[in-house]
Amino acid sequence: MTVLKHNKSEVRPPRRQSHADARESLRDTLWPEADGKTWHRLSNQGFTTVPRLLGLVLVLIKKLSGPAGDASRVYLDLWLRAFDEGFVNVIDDEELAYSSGYTGSRAARSWRERVFTLSELGFIDVKARGNTEVGYVLIWNPLRVCAQLHADGKVDTEWWTSFVGRALDIGAAIPSVKATLPRKPK
Repeated sequence: MTVLKHNKSEVRPPRRQSHADARESLRDTLWPEADGKTWHRLSNQGFTTVPRLLGLVLVLIKKLSGPAGDASRVYLDLWLRAFDEGFVNVIDDEELAYSSGYTGSRAARSWRERVFTLSELGFIDVKARGNTEVGYVLIWNPLRVCAQLHADGKVDTEWWTSFVGRALDIGAAIPSVKATLPRKPK
């Protein structure tokens, strides 16, 4: 029986770069001074994961918010406060209002109005705590919510095709849902 031994002097093809290594190499070529000055989730504290489709989700929230006002900043702030359980314990609604961009005597009221808009749209669920109207917030999977809004005929074609195209680009799976509302003829 012949045993083939590895010849250490043989020429090997160069090791393929990982996607992360390739992006870092390109970044360092374009911005040589960037190393150590950008945010990296493994070397910094206080991070969370966000869906790559979050930008488009925020656009949809803004489109659907209605007369109560744009609720996308409130959604983003809630998302950034949640851990992997998708749950936010609202201790101080004034602080959350400020963090979402609301100031003045109506800040907490404006924030709560946007929270209830998000709840009506189906992006979150809200539970009271004692006398506090918004005590706990559960953040639903935004891809499922967007799919449901589409199935119910509440999403325009321009936004939906952009959303689906981006999902395909990044390999995100949009959940299958059934319409809960009768479709309106267009």
